[in-house]
Amino acid sequence: MAAAEKAGVPAVGIFCQGFTEPGLQACLGEGLTAPRIVEFPPPNIQTQTSDEIHENAKVILDKVIQGLIEPAVASQVPQQAKDASPRTIVFKGSLDEVNEFLYRGRFTDGLPVIPPTLEAVETMLKYTDRSPDEVVAVLRPGRREATIWNIAVNGVMAGCRPEFMPILIAVIEAVADPRFGLEHAGATQSSTPAIFLNGPIIKELDFNSGQGSMRPERRGNMAVSRFLRLEMVNVSRYLIGSTDMGSFGRNYTPVMAENEEQSPWQPLSVDRGFEPGDNVVTVILMHCMSDHWETAGSAEVTLNSLAIEVARELKSTITPMVRFGPEMSPVIGLSALIADILSKAGYTKSDIKNYLFEKARVPAYIFDEDLEKDQRGLTACSAVKSELISKIFCESEDPHRLLPVVHNPEEFQIIVGGSMIRCRGFVMGQAGAEGLATSKKIKLPANWDKLPKSRKPIGTI
Repeated sequence: MAAAEKAGVPAVGIFCQGFTEPGLQACLGEGLTAPRIVEFPPPNIQTQTSDEIHENAKVILDKVIQGLIEPAVASQVPQQAKDASPRTIVFKGSLDEVNEFLYRGRFTDGLPVIPPTLEAVETMLKYTDRSPDEVVAVLRPGRREATIWNIAVNGVMAGCRPEFMPILIAVIEAVADPRFGLEHAGATQSSTPAIFLNGPIIKELDFNSGQGSMRPERRGNMAVSRFLRLEMVNVSRYLIGSTDMGSFGRNYTPVMAENEEQSPWQPLSVDRGFEPGDNVVTVILMHCMSDHWETAGSAEVTLNSLAIEVARELKSTITPMVRFGPEMSPVIGLSALIADILSKAGYTKSDIKNYLFEKARVPAYIFDEDLEKDQRGLTACSAVKSELISKIFCESEDPHRLLPVVHNPEEFQIIVGGSMIRCRGFVMGQAGAEGLATSKKIKLPANWDKLPKSRKPIGTI
Protein backbone atom coordinates (compact mmCIF):
# COMPACT_ATOMS: atom_id res chain seq x y z
CA MET A 1 0.00 0.00 0.00
CA ALA A 2 2.71 2.45 1.01
CA ALA A 3 4.79 1.74 -2.10
CA ALA A 4 1.80 2.13 -4.41
CA GLU A 5 0.60 5.36 -2.81
CA LYS A 6 4.10 6.84 -2.89
CA ALA A 7 4.15 6.06 -6.61
CA GLY A 8 0.87 7.95 -7.05
CA VAL A 9 -1.30 4.83 -7.41
CA PRO A 10 -4.32 4.57 -5.05
CA ALA A 11 -4.26 1.39 -2.95
CA VAL A 12 -6.81 -0.17 -0.62
CA GLY A 13 -5.76 -2.51 2.17
CA ILE A 14 -8.16 -5.30 3.13
CA PHE A 15 -7.74 -6.40 6.74
CA CYS A 16 -9.39 -9.20 8.71
CA GLN A 17 -11.36 -8.32 11.81
CA GLY A 18 -9.02 -7.60 14.71
CA PHE A 19 -6.20 -6.54 12.40
CA THR A 20 -7.54 -3.17 11.29
CA GLU A 21 -5.82 -1.26 14.10
CA PRO A 22 -2.41 -2.95 13.67
CA GLY A 23 -2.84 -2.51 9.91
CA LEU A 24 -3.37 1.20 10.42
CA GLN A 25 -0.34 1.43 12.70
CA ALA A 26 1.77 -0.45 10.13
CA CYS A 27 0.68 2.03 7.45
CA LEU A 28 1.57 4.99 9.64
CA GLY A 29 4.91 3.38 10.45
CA GLU A 30 5.64 3.20 6.71
CA GLY A 31 4.86 6.89 6.34
CA LEU A 32 1.43 6.35 4.79
CA THR A 33 -0.62 8.96 6.65
CA ALA A 34 -3.85 8.54 4.67
CA PRO A 35 -4.36 4.77 4.31
CA ARG A 36 -7.47 3.44 2.56
CA ILE A 37 -8.63 0.50 4.68
CA VAL A 38 -11.53 -1.95 4.32
CA GLU A 39 -12.34 -4.65 6.87
CA PHE A 40 -13.00 -8.18 5.61
CA PRO A 41 -16.07 -9.81 7.24
CA PRO A 42 -15.37 -12.27 10.07
CA PRO A 43 -14.45 -14.91 10.94
CA ASN A 44 -10.73 -14.93 10.13
CA ILE A 45 -10.22 -15.54 6.40
CA GLN A 46 -8.03 -18.59 7.10
CA THR A 47 -11.06 -20.40 8.50
CA GLN A 48 -13.38 -19.55 5.60
CA THR A 49 -14.12 -21.79 2.62
CA SER A 50 -13.43 -20.60 -0.91
CA ASP A 51 -17.17 -20.02 -1.44
CA GLU A 52 -17.39 -17.92 1.73
CA ILE A 53 -14.39 -15.86 0.67
CA HIS A 54 -15.95 -15.18 -2.74
CA GLU A 55 -19.28 -14.13 -1.17
CA ASN A 56 -17.57 -11.86 1.33
CA ALA A 57 -15.44 -10.35 -1.44
CA LYS A 58 -18.68 -9.32 -3.18
CA VAL A 59 -19.87 -7.70 0.05
CA ILE A 60 -16.82 -5.43 0.32
CA LEU A 61 -16.35 -4.77 -3.41
CA ASP A 62 -18.25 -1.45 -3.36
CA LYS A 63 -16.20 -0.29 -0.36
CA VAL A 64 -12.98 -1.14 -2.18
CA ILE A 65 -14.08 0.79 -5.28
CA GLN A 66 -15.19 3.72 -3.14
CA GLY A 67 -11.84 3.73 -1.38
CA LEU A 68 -10.00 3.85 -4.70
CA ILE A 69 -11.94 6.73 -6.25
CA GLU A 70 -12.55 9.02 -3.26
CA PRO A 71 -9.87 11.26 -1.69
CA ALA A 72 -7.98 9.56 1.12
CA VAL A 73 -8.52 10.95 4.61
CA ALA A 74 -5.43 11.45 6.74
CA SER A 75 -5.24 9.57 10.02
CA GLN A 76 -3.71 11.01 13.16
CA VAL A 77 -0.01 10.21 13.07
CA PRO A 78 1.57 9.46 16.45
CA GLN A 79 4.45 11.84 17.00
CA GLN A 80 7.47 11.32 19.19
CA ALA A 81 7.23 13.78 22.07
CA LYS A 82 9.35 16.86 21.43
CA ASP A 83 7.97 19.24 24.07
CA ALA A 84 10.33 18.13 26.83
CA SER A 85 14.06 17.58 26.93
CA PRO A 86 15.33 14.13 27.95
CA ARG A 87 16.33 15.55 31.33
CA THR A 88 12.87 16.92 32.13
CA ILE A 89 11.37 15.32 35.23
CA VAL A 90 7.89 14.16 34.19
CA PHE A 91 6.75 12.59 37.45
CA LYS A 92 7.62 12.60 41.15
CA GLY A 93 6.44 10.13 43.75
CA SER A 94 7.20 7.06 45.81
CA LEU A 95 8.53 3.83 44.29
CA ASP A 96 5.01 2.44 44.08
CA GLU A 97 3.63 5.68 42.61
CA VAL A 98 6.34 5.87 39.96
CA ASN A 99 5.73 2.26 38.95
CA GLU A 100 1.97 2.83 38.80
CA PHE A 101 2.52 5.90 36.59
CA LEU A 102 4.73 3.94 34.19
CA TYR A 103 2.42 0.92 34.25
CA ARG A 104 -0.69 2.99 33.42
CA GLY A 105 1.19 4.69 30.61
CA ARG A 106 2.16 1.29 29.13
CA PHE A 107 5.87 1.93 29.61
CA THR A 108 6.72 -1.35 31.36
CA ASP A 109 6.62 -5.09 30.71
CA GLY A 110 3.99 -5.42 33.43
CA LEU A 111 6.52 -5.90 36.24
CA PRO A 112 7.89 -3.21 38.56
CA VAL A 113 10.92 -1.38 37.18
CA ILE A 114 13.83 0.61 38.59
CA PRO A 115 12.82 4.30 38.34
CA PRO A 116 15.01 6.02 35.69
CA THR A 117 16.18 8.94 37.78
CA LEU A 118 18.54 11.52 36.27
CA GLU A 119 21.35 10.27 38.51
CA ALA A 120 20.87 6.62 37.46
CA VAL A 121 20.68 7.46 33.75
CA GLU A 122 23.74 9.72 33.88
CA THR A 123 25.70 6.95 35.61
CA MET A 124 24.85 4.62 32.71
CA LEU A 125 26.09 7.26 30.26
CA LYS A 126 29.56 7.22 31.83
CA TYR A 127 30.07 3.80 30.21
CA THR A 128 29.91 5.03 26.61
CA ASP A 129 31.83 7.62 24.58
CA ARG A 130 28.75 8.44 22.52
CA SER A 131 26.64 11.55 22.91
CA PRO A 132 23.35 11.12 24.82
CA ASP A 133 21.55 12.83 21.92
CA GLU A 134 22.97 10.51 19.25
CA VAL A 135 20.31 8.61 17.34
CA VAL A 136 21.45 4.99 17.16
CA ALA A 137 18.47 3.89 15.04
CA VAL A 138 14.84 4.54 14.20
CA LEU A 139 12.95 1.49 15.42
CA ARG A 140 9.91 0.06 13.70
CA PRO A 141 6.96 -0.18 13.77
CA GLY A 142 6.61 3.05 15.77
CA ARG A 143 9.50 4.69 13.88
CA ARG A 144 10.74 6.37 17.04
CA GLU A 145 14.33 7.30 17.65
CA ALA A 146 16.45 5.00 19.79
CA THR A 147 18.96 7.43 21.28
CA ILE A 148 21.87 6.77 23.59
CA TRP A 149 19.80 8.56 26.25
CA ASN A 150 16.69 6.39 26.01
CA ILE A 151 18.81 3.25 25.74
CA ALA A 152 20.25 4.23 29.12
CA VAL A 153 16.75 4.98 30.45
CA ASN A 154 15.41 1.57 29.47
CA GLY A 155 18.58 -0.06 30.75
CA VAL A 156 18.02 1.46 34.18
CA MET A 157 14.36 0.41 34.16
CA ALA A 158 15.35 -3.18 33.28
CA GLY A 159 17.76 -3.38 36.22
CA CYS A 160 20.97 -3.29 34.15
CA ARG A 161 24.24 -2.33 35.77
CA PRO A 162 25.91 0.74 34.20
CA GLU A 163 28.72 -1.37 32.73
CA PHE A 164 26.18 -3.22 30.57
CA MET A 165 25.68 -0.04 28.52
CA PRO A 166 27.99 -1.00 25.59
CA ILE A 167 26.12 -4.32 25.28
CA LEU A 168 22.75 -2.54 25.24
CA ILE A 169 23.86 -0.24 22.42
CA ALA A 170 25.09 -3.21 20.36
CA VAL A 171 21.78 -5.04 20.92
CA ILE A 172 19.84 -2.05 19.53
CA GLU A 173 22.20 -1.79 16.56
CA ALA A 174 21.54 -5.48 15.87
CA VAL A 175 17.74 -5.35 15.99
CA ALA A 176 17.70 -2.10 13.97
CA ASP A 177 19.55 -3.79 11.10
CA PRO A 178 17.06 -4.36 8.24
CA ARG A 179 18.23 -7.97 8.11
CA PHE A 180 16.72 -8.53 11.55
CA GLY A 181 13.24 -7.42 10.49
CA LEU A 182 12.13 -5.86 13.78
CA GLU A 183 8.85 -4.84 12.15
CA HIS A 184 7.79 -8.52 12.20
CA ALA A 185 8.21 -8.98 15.97
CA GLY A 186 4.51 -8.36 16.59
CA ALA A 187 3.31 -11.16 14.31
CA THR A 188 0.65 -13.58 15.55
CA GLN A 189 3.12 -16.47 15.86
CA SER A 190 4.56 -14.63 18.88
CA SER A 191 8.27 -14.84 18.06
CA THR A 192 10.51 -13.30 20.72
CA PRO A 193 14.11 -12.04 20.55
CA ALA A 194 16.90 -14.34 21.70
CA ILE A 195 20.28 -12.78 22.47
CA PHE A 196 23.63 -14.61 22.31
CA LEU A 197 26.84 -13.16 23.77
CA ASN A 198 30.48 -13.81 22.93
CA GLY A 199 33.83 -12.49 24.07
CA PRO A 200 35.86 -11.68 27.18
CA ILE A 201 33.05 -9.42 28.42
CA ILE A 202 31.16 -12.56 29.48
CA LYS A 203 33.57 -13.22 32.36
CA GLU A 204 34.42 -9.58 32.95
CA LEU A 205 30.79 -8.68 33.67
CA ASP A 206 29.83 -12.00 35.31
CA PHE A 207 27.38 -13.40 32.76
CA ASN A 208 26.49 -17.04 33.31
CA SER A 209 27.70 -19.25 30.44
CA GLY A 210 27.47 -22.56 32.30
CA GLN A 211 24.80 -24.55 34.14
CA GLY A 212 21.43 -22.79 34.08
CA SER A 213 22.67 -20.05 31.77
CA MET A 214 19.14 -19.37 30.49
CA ARG A 215 17.58 -19.58 33.95
CA PRO A 216 16.82 -16.58 36.18
CA GLU A 217 19.21 -15.38 38.90
CA ARG A 218 22.23 -13.95 37.07
CA ARG A 219 21.68 -10.24 36.60
CA GLY A 220 23.41 -9.76 33.25
CA ASN A 221 21.64 -12.62 31.48
CA MET A 222 18.24 -11.48 32.75
CA ALA A 223 18.48 -7.68 32.68
CA VAL A 224 19.98 -7.28 29.19
CA SER A 225 17.20 -9.35 27.68
CA ARG A 226 14.56 -7.49 29.68
CA PHE A 227 16.08 -4.22 28.43
CA LEU A 228 15.38 -5.19 24.83
CA ARG A 229 11.75 -5.95 25.65
CA LEU A 230 11.38 -2.55 27.33
CA GLU A 231 13.02 -0.79 24.39
CA MET A 232 10.56 -2.58 22.08
CA VAL A 233 7.67 -1.36 24.24
CA ASN A 234 8.83 2.21 24.77
CA VAL A 235 10.59 3.02 21.49
CA SER A 236 9.30 0.52 18.92
CA ARG A 237 5.94 0.86 20.71
CA TYR A 238 4.99 -2.78 20.50
CA LEU A 239 1.71 -2.73 22.41
CA ILE A 240 -0.59 -5.73 22.85
CA GLY A 241 -3.65 -5.58 20.61
CA SER A 242 -2.29 -2.72 18.53
CA THR A 243 1.14 -3.40 17.09
CA ASP A 244 1.82 -6.60 19.04
CA MET A 245 -0.60 -9.25 17.75
CA GLY A 246 1.00 -12.32 19.34
CA SER A 247 -1.71 -14.97 19.64
CA PHE A 248 -0.47 -16.27 22.99
CA GLY A 249 3.00 -14.84 23.30
CA ARG A 250 6.33 -15.65 24.92
CA ASN A 251 8.29 -13.79 27.54
CA TYR A 252 11.82 -12.62 26.87
CA THR A 253 14.52 -15.30 27.07
CA PRO A 254 17.63 -14.70 29.22
CA VAL A 255 20.80 -13.95 27.26
CA MET A 256 22.75 -17.09 26.37
CA ALA A 257 26.45 -16.44 26.85
CA GLU A 258 28.68 -18.95 25.05
CA ASN A 259 30.99 -21.10 27.18
CA GLU A 260 34.00 -20.42 25.01
CA GLU A 261 36.53 -21.89 27.43
CA GLN A 262 34.82 -25.29 27.46
CA SER A 263 33.99 -25.39 23.74
CA PRO A 264 36.32 -27.40 21.49
CA TRP A 265 35.42 -25.21 18.52
CA GLN A 266 35.65 -21.57 17.57
CA PRO A 267 32.79 -19.51 19.04
CA LEU A 268 29.62 -18.45 17.25
CA SER A 269 30.99 -14.92 16.80
CA VAL A 270 33.95 -16.22 14.77
CA ASP A 271 31.57 -18.36 12.68
CA ARG A 272 29.79 -15.10 11.92
CA GLY A 273 32.92 -13.30 10.70
CA PHE A 274 34.36 -11.64 13.79
CA GLU A 275 37.86 -12.01 15.21
CA PRO A 276 38.65 -14.26 18.19
CA GLY A 277 38.46 -12.16 21.33
CA ASP A 278 35.88 -9.72 19.94
CA ASN A 279 32.91 -8.95 22.16
CA VAL A 280 29.84 -9.63 20.03
CA VAL A 281 26.05 -9.85 20.38
CA THR A 282 23.94 -11.95 18.03
CA VAL A 283 20.15 -11.62 18.03
CA ILE A 284 17.42 -13.67 16.34
CA LEU A 285 13.64 -13.70 16.58
CA MET A 286 12.97 -17.09 18.18
CA HIS A 287 10.11 -18.87 16.39
CA CYS A 288 10.11 -21.92 18.68
CA MET A 289 12.33 -23.76 21.16
CA SER A 290 12.52 -27.49 21.75
CA ASP A 291 12.61 -29.43 24.99
CA HIS A 292 16.12 -29.68 26.37
CA TRP A 293 16.84 -32.82 24.39
CA GLU A 294 19.09 -35.49 25.96
CA THR A 295 21.30 -38.16 24.45
CA ALA A 296 23.84 -40.75 25.51
CA GLY A 297 26.36 -42.91 23.70
CA SER A 298 28.83 -42.48 20.86
CA ALA A 299 29.22 -39.44 18.64
CA GLU A 300 27.23 -41.18 15.90
CA VAL A 301 24.36 -42.01 18.28
CA THR A 302 24.42 -38.42 19.51
CA LEU A 303 24.28 -36.99 15.99
CA ASN A 304 21.42 -39.27 15.04
CA SER A 305 19.46 -38.23 18.13
CA LEU A 306 20.16 -34.59 17.36
CA ALA A 307 18.98 -34.99 13.75
CA ILE A 308 15.70 -36.49 14.95
CA GLU A 309 15.19 -33.57 17.34
CA VAL A 310 16.05 -30.99 14.67
CA ALA A 311 13.59 -32.53 12.21
CA ARG A 312 10.88 -32.70 14.86
CA GLU A 313 11.32 -29.12 16.03
CA LEU A 314 12.03 -27.37 12.74
CA LYS A 315 9.10 -29.08 11.05
CA SER A 316 7.13 -26.05 12.27
CA THR A 317 9.34 -23.70 10.22
CA ILE A 318 8.64 -25.36 6.87
CA THR A 319 6.12 -22.74 5.76
CA PRO A 320 8.41 -19.82 6.70
CA MET A 321 11.06 -21.41 4.45
CA VAL A 322 8.79 -20.63 1.51
CA ARG A 323 7.11 -17.46 2.71
CA PHE A 324 10.10 -15.78 4.33
CA GLY A 325 13.05 -17.27 2.41
CA PRO A 326 15.58 -17.75 1.10
CA GLU A 327 17.45 -17.87 4.40
CA MET A 328 16.90 -19.17 7.95
CA SER A 329 18.89 -18.94 11.19
CA PRO A 330 17.98 -21.89 13.44
CA VAL A 331 20.19 -22.24 16.51
CA ILE A 332 21.58 -25.54 17.82
CA GLY A 333 22.63 -25.26 21.46
CA LEU A 334 24.94 -27.99 22.74
CA SER A 335 26.36 -28.62 26.20
CA ALA A 336 30.14 -28.65 26.44
CA LEU A 337 29.97 -32.40 27.15
CA ILE A 338 28.18 -33.12 23.88
CA ALA A 339 30.54 -30.79 22.00
CA ASP A 340 33.52 -32.63 23.49
CA ILE A 341 32.13 -36.06 22.50
CA LEU A 342 31.63 -34.91 18.92
CA SER A 343 34.96 -33.09 18.69
CA LYS A 344 36.97 -36.04 19.99
CA ALA A 345 35.33 -38.20 17.32
CA GLY A 346 36.67 -35.77 14.71
CA TYR A 347 33.50 -33.80 13.97
CA THR A 348 33.84 -30.11 13.22
CA LYS A 349 30.96 -27.64 13.29
CA SER A 350 30.85 -27.84 9.50
CA ASP A 351 30.61 -31.65 9.69
CA ILE A 352 27.68 -31.39 12.10
CA LYS A 353 25.86 -28.87 9.92
CA ASN A 354 26.26 -31.09 6.86
CA TYR A 355 25.09 -34.15 8.81
CA LEU A 356 21.98 -32.35 10.01
CA PHE A 357 21.22 -31.08 6.53
CA GLU A 358 21.33 -34.63 5.16
CA LYS A 359 19.67 -36.46 8.05
CA ALA A 360 17.26 -33.99 9.70
CA ARG A 361 14.51 -34.35 7.11
CA VAL A 362 10.74 -34.69 6.88
CA PRO A 363 8.58 -36.55 4.33
CA ALA A 364 7.43 -34.40 1.41
CA TYR A 365 3.76 -35.03 2.17
CA ILE A 366 4.18 -33.33 5.57
CA PHE A 367 5.91 -30.42 3.86
CA ASP A 368 3.08 -30.19 1.30
CA GLU A 369 0.32 -30.51 3.93
CA ASP A 370 1.84 -27.66 5.89
CA LEU A 371 2.12 -25.49 2.80
CA GLU A 372 -1.41 -26.36 1.68
CA LYS A 373 -2.78 -25.34 5.06
CA ASP A 374 -0.97 -22.02 5.11
CA GLN A 375 -0.41 -21.23 1.42
CA ARG A 376 -3.46 -22.58 -0.41
CA GLY A 377 -2.61 -24.66 -3.45
CA LEU A 378 1.16 -24.49 -2.92
CA THR A 379 3.40 -27.57 -2.72
CA ALA A 380 7.15 -28.08 -2.51
CA CYS A 381 7.33 -28.70 -6.27
CA SER A 382 5.19 -25.69 -7.18
CA ALA A 383 7.32 -23.58 -4.83
CA VAL A 384 10.42 -24.80 -6.72
CA LYS A 385 8.80 -23.90 -10.06
CA SER A 386 8.06 -20.44 -8.66
CA GLU A 387 11.74 -20.20 -7.64
CA LEU A 388 10.81 -19.78 -3.98
CA ILE A 389 13.07 -22.66 -2.89
CA SER A 390 15.87 -24.66 -4.53
CA LYS A 391 15.52 -27.68 -6.81
CA ILE A 392 16.54 -30.05 -4.02
CA PHE A 393 12.93 -29.83 -2.77
CA CYS A 394 11.51 -31.34 -5.97
CA GLU A 395 13.90 -33.99 -7.22
CA SER A 396 10.87 -36.27 -7.68
CA GLU A 397 7.10 -36.31 -7.12
CA ASP A 398 7.32 -39.08 -4.51
CA PRO A 399 5.28 -37.88 -1.50
CA HIS A 400 7.52 -39.96 0.79
CA ARG A 401 10.81 -38.43 -0.40
CA LEU A 402 12.70 -36.73 2.42
CA LEU A 403 13.19 -32.96 2.40
CA PRO A 404 15.59 -30.82 4.46
CA VAL A 405 14.30 -28.37 7.07
CA VAL A 406 16.67 -25.57 6.01
CA HIS A 407 17.84 -24.26 2.64
CA ASN A 408 21.53 -25.17 3.16
CA PRO A 409 23.83 -26.50 5.93
CA GLU A 410 25.39 -23.12 6.78
CA GLU A 411 22.08 -21.79 8.03
CA PHE A 412 22.50 -23.77 11.25
CA GLN A 413 24.02 -21.64 14.03
CA ILE A 414 25.86 -23.76 16.64
CA ILE A 415 26.62 -22.46 20.14
CA VAL A 416 28.06 -24.22 23.20
CA GLY A 417 26.96 -23.56 26.78
CA GLY A 418 24.73 -24.71 29.62
CA SER A 419 25.60 -27.53 31.98
CA MET A 420 29.08 -28.96 31.44
CA ILE A 421 28.22 -32.37 32.90
CA ARG A 422 25.01 -33.21 31.05
CA CYS A 423 24.40 -34.57 27.53
CA ARG A 424 21.72 -32.00 26.72
CA GLY A 425 21.01 -29.50 23.99
CA PHE A 426 18.23 -27.49 22.41
CA VAL A 427 16.94 -26.50 19.00
CA MET A 428 15.68 -22.98 18.43
CA GLY A 429 13.64 -22.29 15.32
CA GLN A 430 13.71 -19.05 13.37
CA ALA A 431 11.30 -17.88 10.65
CA GLY A 432 13.44 -16.44 7.88
CA ALA A 433 13.03 -12.72 7.24
CA GLU A 434 11.17 -12.49 10.55
CA GLY A 435 14.29 -11.98 12.64
CA LEU A 436 17.34 -13.39 10.83
CA ALA A 437 20.48 -13.74 12.93
CA THR A 438 22.19 -10.35 13.13
CA SER A 439 25.49 -9.75 14.91
CA LYS A 440 27.17 -6.54 16.06
CA LYS A 441 30.51 -5.91 17.74
CA ILE A 442 30.31 -4.38 21.21
CA LYS A 443 32.28 -1.12 21.21
CA LEU A 444 33.85 -0.30 24.57
CA PRO A 445 34.63 3.30 25.58
CA ALA A 446 38.25 4.46 25.54
CA ASN A 447 38.40 4.57 29.34
CA TRP A 448 36.74 1.16 29.81
CA ASP A 449 39.59 -0.29 31.88
CA LYS A 450 39.44 2.64 34.32
CA LEU A 451 35.69 2.50 34.91
CA PRO A 452 34.44 0.75 38.08
CA LYS A 453 32.65 -2.56 37.57
CA SER A 454 31.00 -5.08 39.86
CA ARG A 455 33.09 -8.23 39.48
CA LYS A 456 31.88 -9.88 42.67
CA PRO A 457 30.46 -13.32 41.71
CA ILE A 458 26.89 -14.09 42.73
CA GLY A 459 26.52 -15.91 46.02
CA THR A 460 29.37 -14.09 47.78
CA ILE A 461 29.16 -11.44 50.47
